[in-house]
Amino acid sequence: MEKLNFKLNIRGQLTLQVLLLVGFLFMFFSVSIYFFSKLYLEKRFYKKLQDRALTTSSLFFDFQANNIEIQKIVENTEREYLNEEVISIIDIKRNLFVFSNNFKKEEFHRLLMLRIDSTSSVGNASLGAYKMAYLRIKDNSGEYWVMVSAVDKIGEGALADLKNILIIMSFVALLFIGFLGWYLANKALAPISDIIQQLDQIFPKNISKRIIHTNFGDEIGQMAETINKLLHRAENAVFTQKMFVANISHELKNPLTKIFTQIELLEMKYKNFPEFHEQILSLREDTLKLNHLTHSLLQLANIFSDENALPLTEVRLDEVVFDAVSEFKKWNANKNIEIDLENFPEDEKYLIVNGNEEALKVVFKNLIDNACKFSVNQTALLNISVKRNQVKVGIKNEGVPIPKNEITQIFQPFYRSDSTARGKTGHGVGLAIVKQIVELHHGKISVLPQEDGNLFQVTIPNLFY
Repeated sequence: MEKLNFKLNIRGQLTLQVLLLVGFLFMFFSVSIYFFSKLYLEKRFYKKLQDRALTTSSLFFDFQANNIEIQKIVENTEREYLNEEVISIIDIKRNLFVFSNNFKKEEFHRLLMLRIDSTSSVGNASLGAYKMAYLRIKDNSGEYWVMVSAVDKIGEGALADLKNILIIMSFVALLFIGFLGWYLANKALAPISDIIQQLDQIFPKNISKRIIHTNFGDEIGQMAETINKLLHRAENAVFTQKMFVANISHELKNPLTKIFTQIELLEMKYKNFPEFHEQILSLREDTLKLNHLTHSLLQLANIFSDENALPLTEVRLDEVVFDAVSEFKKWNANKNIEIDLENFPEDEKYLIVNGNEEALKVVFKNLIDNACKFSVNQTALLNISVKRNQVKVGIKNEGVPIPKNEITQIFQPFYRSDSTARGKTGHGVGLAIVKQIVELHHGKISVLPQEDGNLFQVTIPNLFY
């Protein structure tokens, strides 16, 4: 099972950081509001219970009111705030209830008495949803506990409403913060996006252009200015390279042509002298290799330095392939090329691409030459097909499969595989030229190692799908 490699871009990272930071602060304040509101409501409710206990003790001990009068007063005051209220006065020495507004709850108050701090004369306690306030009263007749317990349903309702409000507000705030963070990150990175778009238009098509920025005083402006300096140096380097390629083409081609012509004359002159003729043929072969290497290097340098060196027109790719095969056979009569037309499209317009005919011939001649060179029977198998809006040309050989770890390296200039290229002539330049030309045609080249060889597949978009 493949691992998911999910990475956020800078805009996403900034948005997430803002969301986490502000969201954490908002959640902290929300929890603090809930916590302190809960403390306040509990404190207020205990204060009501304490006031109730003081009122009851005053009525019972100071005014000597009877139980019925006390109960009437209790029932007529604070009833909406003190739900399930139970008031008891207990003689501590005799452990006897001398007053209770609900004698059915005596056992419950006896259970609450276990939570009373006997060392304190005033205090609070709780049991589940019930809260209690108690007083220790002393008079001539003895010591008494005055206990008042109730359920704070109004406070609990207020806390529940506050909790719901905070949850909804937190959710809405997180959404708002997320959108706000995305907007701010997008606005902060907009100059960088603009620089990227300008760079796409500058390099490599028009390296003389420069980055335009409104404020070169800020950090992004300094980056743009540094890029402009780099573009200036790159422009000088490309110009120098173009001058070198132009000059070296002339300086190398003419001497090599003269040398090759003189060798051919020597070959004709000494063809009846075997001891000289064999050495002249070897010299001729080495000169051909040097000429081919020089031509390939100059072609590679020219393509890398200027993509406009390949003007594109409408061409039929199958005709280009057939021409490449014909030209290749002129100089390699001993090589075999088999063309499979089983998947050939019925409508020939699907084979029309926007390309450079001569450059595409170089691509297919290089691939055919490699296929024959690395094949056990010096045979290249060609296949032309159309799939959707793409023309595919497959060139296969029967030989040693290319190791998977070398597939990405074989398109590097001067790279030669130890497993497949050993004992074969070549310089490791051809596939680098092929890849560059295919990419300039907005296509791609792929390698599919198979059990009996390798399949090179060139894919170029067509014009009339």
